[in-house]
Amino acid sequence: AERLTEYKGPMYGLFESEFGTHMIRASEQIRAVCADAVSAQWLELPIGTPLLNVERVSFTYGDKPVELRRGLYLTRHHHYRNELS
Repeated sequence: AERLTEYKGPMYGLFESEFGTHMIRASEQIRAVCADAVSAQWLELPIGTPLLNVERVSFTYGDKPVELRRGLYLTRHHHYRNELS
């Protein structure tokens, strides 16, 4: 946890330089959701606000999962953009 907090570069760069783990692909699922009580409190939004829920699993060689990420995005003034390689 300390390394993650101190590292200032991209997360995948940390995985590669510190742990020798290379991300070679990712799979994402995106769906519309309404803010529940917990996410509304964290994001300081009214309950029921429309959000995008993005769930990602990143894989290394041998199709081994290395990262699981869930993000909630308010798209009122922004859009979700994704470039994976």
